[in-house]
Parts: sequence; structure tokens; C-alpha cells
Amino acid sequence: MRTKNRRRLWTALFAALLMALGLGSPVAFGQDAPVAAAQQVLNWTGSDDITKYASAPTTAVAGATTIVFENSAATGNTMGMPHTLTFDTSDPEYNNDVPVNILANPNDSEGGKHSVEVTLTPGRYRYHCSIPGHEGMQGILVVTEGGGEDTAAPETSAKVEGQKNAQGEYVGSASVSVTATDAGSGVDKVEYAVGADGAWQPYTTAVVVDQVGAHKIRYRAS
Repeated sequence: MRTKNRRRLWTALFAALLMALGLGSPVAFGQDAPVAAAQQVLNWTGSDDITKYASAPTTAVAGATTIVFENSAATGNTMGMPHTLTFDTSDPEYNNDVPVNILANPNDSEGGKHSVEVTLTPGRYRYHCSIPGHEGMQGILVVTEGGGEDTAAPETSAKVEGQKNAQGEYVGSASVSVTATDAGSGVDKVEYAVGADGAWQPYTTAVVVDQVGAHKIRYRAS
């Protein structure tokens, strides 16, 4: 996988695979919703100091990002002083595609902690506090490409096939085929397990179920 030592593992689960040699219930199966990749979170904090932010990130990766600005007693603001986190969108020397302008103080309705969802692009962003007298509160955020890191889970699906009787029950056996695709770094491996506690095994061909009763087949891809 072309990732930076990170692997996103996605597991989908058959709800129930019911098959019968004479008596049984129709087959029913489904998938868990895919787990969303963790989004990048960048945090700024304010305090009683009007010359600099109490803390601020210096680098980030391009893509969906949650920007959090907290200016509260917990971050060192004991005076109830307001600050803003404002991204410069007028200077052509910097990226100007993120119009962030957050005003926060310990006594506001959010307790001084606010967040906003943005999409960062490669380049440099200048941020500052726009309150007069607080001009020293400024800095540069350098955003780089993702470096080939793939944080999206593979798309995985399964299909049950076999001969059914008039009641829609599988007769003799049923086979479960698993398919996984990934447009980013590709699929590293596909695995399956029989039963809720069965051991994971490499998936190489369709899994055949030929025992009477209810069976749970789990599968996952990374």
C-alpha cells in the first residue's frame, strides 16, 4: 500500500446467511455502513496575551479539515478578552480560498470554543487576530500535498449464490463471493471469517456453506 505506515481497515458483516437442505429460512444479508476516515483537526488557542496565540499549528495536509479555535479560561484567558482567528483572503502572497473569521471569548454562548469545516489546498495561509491592538497575534500555516497517503477505506461487497427452493431457501449449499476495490492505494488483502468468533483467513475463492442452519460470514478488506 502506498501509505505512510497507516492502514485503514474496513469490515462489512453479513447479517445472516440462512440455508437449508430441506427446512430453513430464506437467505438475508447486508453490510455495515463504511467507517468514515478520520478528518484532520487543527487547533488554535487564545489567552490573556495579545502578542501571540497561546498555541497554533504550523503545518497541515491538504484536504478536508476541522479548524478549532478556543479562547477560554481553560486555555489561559482569565480576563474574558475576545480574540479572533481570521484567515487573510486579500494578500496574493498567500492562499485566499478559506474565509475563516472566528470571534471567541470565554463568556460567549459556546464558552469560547468554536469550530468550522474547511478544505485546505497546498500553499501558505496567513492567519491573525483582527481586533485592534492584537496585531501581534499572527502566523503562517504551511499546507502540503497528502504525500500519497490513502485514508479512504476500500469499497467491499459480497454476493450469495446457490440453488433455492420454492420458499427461497438455499438447497444443498450456498457460496459467498467477496469483492473489494480501492481507487487510491489499491487493495492489500481480503479476509473472511466463519461465525462470530471464527478466525480470519485469506479470501482466495468463494466461501461455500453446506451445513444446515444459520451461518454468519464476516469479511473485510484493507
